[in-house]
Amino acid sequence: MTTTQALLPTSASLTDVPSVGGPSRETVLRMCGAALSIGGALCIAGGTAHPIVAGKGHSVEALTGAGTPIAQVLLGVGTTCLILGLPGMYAWMKPRLGTAGFIGAVLYLLGNITTAAGHLAIEIFVAHPLASDPETAHLIADNDNMISSTAFLVFNNGGGLVMMLGMAMLGASMLRNRAVPKWIAILTMIGMVGFFLPIPAVQGLSGFLWEAPRGIAVAAIGVLMMRRPQGLRRWAKAR
Repeated sequence: MTTTQALLPTSASLTDVPSVGGPSRETVLRMCGAALSIGGALCIAGGTAHPIVAGKGHSVEALTGAGTPIAQVLLGVGTTCLILGLPGMYAWMKPRLGTAGFIGAVLYLLGNITTAAGHLAIEIFVAHPLASDPETAHLIADNDNMISSTAFLVFNNGGGLVMMLGMAMLGASMLRNRAVPKWIAILTMIGMVGFFLPIPAVQGLSGFLWEAPRGIAVAAIGVLMMRRPQGLRRWAKAR
């Protein structure tokens, strides 16, 4: 009886495998960069336009105020673009991020997928229709949480903390390893702080303060990715 062993492919044989087509790596990174730039801009626009009435952004009055549901749709589309672009952003900066940067990117992506997208889906497709109907408007919670559920409150606040931690770790890694210009790294680090500051919610201003830091940061990274999909050698040099 004879046996044969399968030989593992060598690095040379792997490089010889013909491509089956599709967009190149640089094209994919440029597309991810475009998604980040568009997503950042839409989130800033949606956050700024989001109605706030009497200090609340998710009351019946706010959910039926001027700008609704356009503002929420802008935020929803922007968040979707961020989710599409973030994996490409990590791949683009991977050589200069390290373990902390990887964990931060995963946490930020997780927060966008769960909390941001989940919150906006409920706001657009559940809370707004309920608030718009006089017969169901009473179902909207009066604690600015849309749904009178402790679990949903924990889900929102817990997810926000995950996002804040992720952006802080990601930004710190960017800053330490000079992955991007310093101002982008700093904006990334403080990108979610505004959501947790004890400041009164004001129409127009609060939404901008909440969304602008991270929106500008990811949009700027997206522009850099489109311009230099091969990476930023300038900021990767030693100090």
